[in-house]
Amino acid sequence: MAASRFDTDNAFFSASLEDDVLVLRDKDAIIRHTTDLSVTDAFFDYMEDVAREPRIRAVVFFGSPNKPGGLETIQFYRQVMESPREHYFLERLFNLVNTYTVALTGFEKITIRAECGRISSLHLNMGLACDYRIVSDDAVFENAAAELGLVTKGGGAYFLSRLVGYRVASQVLMWNRFSAEEALDLGIVDRVVPRDKIEEETLRFARAQLARPISTLIGVRKLLKTDVEALKKSLGIEDQLIHNRINHPDFPGQLAEYLKGHGEG
Repeated sequence: MAASRFDTDNAFFSASLEDDVLVLRDKDAIIRHTTDLSVTDAFFDYMEDVAREPRIRAVVFFGSPNKPGGLETIQFYRQVMESPREHYFLERLFNLVNTYTVALTGFEKITIRAECGRISSLHLNMGLACDYRIVSDDAVFENAAAELGLVTKGGGAYFLSRLVGYRVASQVLMWNRFSAEEALDLGIVDRVVPRDKIEEETLRFARAQLARPISTLIGVRKLLKTDVEALKKSLGIEDQLIHNRINHPDFPGQLAEYLKGHGEG
């Protein structure tokens, strides 16, 4: 198949267009690139191009199998605390995540996220912004932020409350870890598949969804899940809560203890 302008390899992901399905594969530890304006600007230019392209009917996101899980987010917060540009680092992260989340929910295409291994709360939230989520049978969700009194970034509270209800959402957001089967039982993910079959099964699932009227799926998403103003408000509240927690006097000490306990001190 001839390469298209959507075939790319950048700091965040590699991508290839397979007929009418765009397949994106995350790079490792993508959060470290959020402070590079040239990288993030190119990322958004690419995503806007994808959104406008009528040939692309579905977008499949594959998380990196080598992610460090919840530790990636905590390492970023250590970088924030050690930098004299603390406010800048946080604002770059918030801007990237907020803009991406709102844009993804507005895609006129089917969106699917597939993950395996260790999945941070940030990566879970990236999946919640999609229409469907598929994970491997060895997947473990890690919410390291909860251990440090932080809320998760990326719309988790907004999406989970609409997906599983307020009571269950409030419990999940407080959990430090939960398994793929627990996520399936709660309705957070749509399928659990063997790790060595995740790409095959996810692409088969995408093709099956494309056999249905896409306009109906997108309409249901907008009716049930996407109140854009409410989503923006929730994302803004996350930003403020994270700012407040990081600026609390006891946070640096707790962060140091957490990292020491995980061999990062």
